[in-house]
Amino acid sequence: MMVEIANIVGSGDLDLELDLETLESDLQTPFLEYDPANYHGLYVRLETGGPLVTIYRSGKYIISGCSSMNELEETNKEFISDLIQLDIVYDGQNVDFNSQNVVCTADLSQDISLNHLSIGLGLESTEYEPEQFPGLIYRPNSIDSVLLVFANGRVVITGAESLKTAECAFSHLSSKIDELDLDS
Repeated sequence: MMVEIANIVGSGDLDLELDLETLESDLQTPFLEYDPANYHGLYVRLETGGPLVTIYRSGKYIISGCSSMNELEETNKEFISDLIQLDIVYDGQNVDFNSQNVVCTADLSQDISLNHLSIGLGLESTEYEPEQFPGLIYRPNSIDSVLLVFANGRVVITGAESLKTAECAFSHLSSKIDELDLDS
C-alpha cells in the first residue's frame, strides 16, 4: 500500500503589494507570463519544466507542480531569494508560507464494486453518480481529505495537508474495504 505524491501546492503571503509588470521585467527566469487581460496573476517558472509560481498584486502567491515537500520548500526558498536580490523582500523569515494541498495516488490492488462500496462506507459520506463521474467520492468524517476511488482500485487522495494525512486516509479506506469484504 504505497501512497505517492502527485502534486503539492503551497501558498505564501509577502504582506506587501506588488507591481506585477515591473516584477515581470525584473525577474530573470526561463518562463514568465503576465497578461492581465487574460488572468490577473504573474506566472513564473524558476527553471524550465519546474514548479509554477503564480504571484498576485496583493503579495500572495501559490506554488504548484511540486512532487515532494523538499521541492516545494526549495522552490519557495529560491523564489524568496530572487525577491530579496531585487530588494522587494528584505527578510525571507517574515514570509508566511504553508503547504496547502497534497495530492496523492495509491492503488488498492483489486477491482472494487463502487455501488457496494458507497453503501458500505455510508451514503452520508460518499457520492457516487457514474453518469456524472466514473469514481466514488469519499469524505471520511475523521480525516481531513477526500478520496476518489475508481473501479480498477486506483485512488486519488486530495485535500490533505501532508503526506502523512494522505497515508492515514488511504489506510482508513483500505481498512474499511477489508471490513466490508467487497467482491467486485
